[in-house]
Amino acid sequence: MKFKFHFKNITNPKFWVGLFLSILRLAVTTYLFMAFFVVLIIIFSATIFNALKRVPLLGFVIMKIEGFIWTNKLDRIYMKILRFLESSRQTEVSRTYIIGLAIRNLLSKKTRTFITILGMAVGVGIIVFLLSLGYGIERLVVGKVASLDELRIIDVTVGDNTALHLNNSIIEKITNLPKAQKVAPLISTVGKVAFNQANTDMIVYAASNDFINLAKIKLVKGTLFTAGEDKNSSGAAARVKGATDSLMPAREGTPFEQALINFNVFPDAVVEVWKTCSINSEILGYLDRYEGGFQGQKYWGGTYSPHNQNGRVGYDKNSGKELGVWVKASIPLYNKLPDGALQPTLNTAGQQIWADGCVEMPKLQIFDSPDFGTVLGVSTSVASESAALSNGSQATDSAMYREVTTTPNSGGLEVVELTASSSAKRATQTLNFEHGPSSEAVVSSAMLNLLSIRPDKALGTTFRVSFVINQSLKPEINGKAITKEAEYKVIGVTDDVSATYFYVPIIDMKNLGITNYSQLKVVVADKDSVSPARKGIETLGLRTASTNDTVSQIEDLFANLRILLGLLGMVALAVASLGMFNTLTVSLLERTREIGGMKVMGMVSSEVQDLFLAEAMIMGLSGGIVGIILGFLVGNFLSFFISFYSIAAGQGYLNLTYIPGFLVAFIIVSSFIVGLFTGFYPAQRAKKISALNALRYE
Repeated sequence: MKFKFHFKNITNPKFWVGLFLSILRLAVTTYLFMAFFVVLIIIFSATIFNALKRVPLLGFVIMKIEGFIWTNKLDRIYMKILRFLESSRQTEVSRTYIIGLAIRNLLSKKTRTFITILGMAVGVGIIVFLLSLGYGIERLVVGKVASLDELRIIDVTVGDNTALHLNNSIIEKITNLPKAQKVAPLISTVGKVAFNQANTDMIVYAASNDFINLAKIKLVKGTLFTAGEDKNSSGAAARVKGATDSLMPAREGTPFEQALINFNVFPDAVVEVWKTCSINSEILGYLDRYEGGFQGQKYWGGTYSPHNQNGRVGYDKNSGKELGVWVKASIPLYNKLPDGALQPTLNTAGQQIWADGCVEMPKLQIFDSPDFGTVLGVSTSVASESAALSNGSQATDSAMYREVTTTPNSGGLEVVELTASSSAKRATQTLNFEHGPSSEAVVSSAMLNLLSIRPDKALGTTFRVSFVINQSLKPEINGKAITKEAEYKVIGVTDDVSATYFYVPIIDMKNLGITNYSQLKVVVADKDSVSPARKGIETLGLRTASTNDTVSQIEDLFANLRILLGLLGMVALAVASLGMFNTLTVSLLERTREIGGMKVMGMVSSEVQDLFLAEAMIMGLSGGIVGIILGFLVGNFLSFFISFYSIAAGQGYLNLTYIPGFLVAFIIVSSFIVGLFTGFYPAQRAKKISALNALRYE
């Protein structure tokens, strides 16, 4: 039944019968060609194997291997596979016989067959060489950009969102993401370096050995840090190594003391308000400085950084947890805008929301005076405070941080507004190390050149440095702070002559009370986990980057390049296919009488067609296999030639080509298909030749 599609035929049962028969015919044809392909591969491989056994020395080795590997059981399996593939040809000549006859026909014209296969091999070899060159150079470039381990690493920064900070709370959330294995933080700041008579500013990176290893920092001399590593990279609060202070017995969630305290926020500072007294809880909002201050109570809660400022002072024997001191109070909530500004959090009635929340102690000014902070007052009270300020005295404990301005309101009263004084804004605070610095530094080669330190004398050299800390790293400070000079010893040198910087252990910055980080490196389980992990991190408002982005761009570039190279190779393959088509056509004309004789002796037309198709596919398959070998040899010769120069330049051996396994399989299948299509026309002509006319053909 001939199948013809038309929309009107959809309701006609014959339409569905025709569709079913067409699909069935396609399936049967596909199966027959696949069976033919498998039988051809088996017989062709066996023929080559037997030919190799006739080579004097190689044949002896092959027969020894065959005797060891090829058992009677494997021989039985081999015969069963052939019988299964031939089961559909009960009344026809077996494919095994046809393929064997095709091989004998080709060997009878050795020179012609060799030249045809060589032409096919050259075309395939050009394709293999060009594509392997594309894959090989891609591997070289990607290998220079990233290793397999680097493809599992995600770099995390806050980007342009100044309202966010990378702190232990963020690390804890990232650590809880699926497939996240490790989080290593980095703190970057500026150091004022003094060496001999030289003074200069340069970048300082505070990091752990884990971060340096993940960043693939290469040392040309020395070792990494031997000082105590920061144990807080996973986000859980931990004791700073070297601390010897005893912890107070306490119970989480209970008051630290019964008395109420008066407190306020430092000028120009913004602090988080937590739902419970723990950095693992939800952030309700933010707290801004409020004229008049607040009243609250100290409570025991979870630990936080810095540990030396009430962040870790207690110990709960029941739970085994270390505890810090928090301030719990009813607080007005604010939202933080992307530019860092605050706006009140309002309810549906348009009123600012107040909520019970917890705030970390070091971020607050605590006042003992119960009547601290008068918001409104008459001009006399204003005048007295202004006078006190003008005489150099302090009206309150925080007056040194604030300026007094008065403005009349609509009721005639003067409103007192206290803001950060210009002198306080310009003032630079001094920070001290809680336990002293580690005194270890890993410096860049460029830093040695800048300070005129000889590389062979670098290890053990000492220099002095003061660290400049800004508010983004330590929110409690006003403006910026600088540490006292500390002496550091060079214990390692990085291979970097382009940038002046040095590394110090991150524990040193922890000892300064720094709570925020500049960058995080997140390690996930495998390459496939990078994308979902990045999405999870970006939902926190953070910016992520990965070496996978660069690798993807490189892969896209070389994918387009391989398409171009493949098209160039297809031109050579098309020319080789024309040569094979010409050979088969000439063979058909020469063997016309032979075809007539075969048909007279009982060979049916379809078997004659299969014979010519088998010859075409054998030549195509042979050309494909020889072409793969030829492309491989040319590629390795090119790599060997180029490597003479790369080894002389100290770059080592360069393998410019790479043939992946799927490319080999694709070339073999493609060669079979090319042979099939090339031999289809001559096979069809041979099938249609009349036996009588063939016998009369001269």
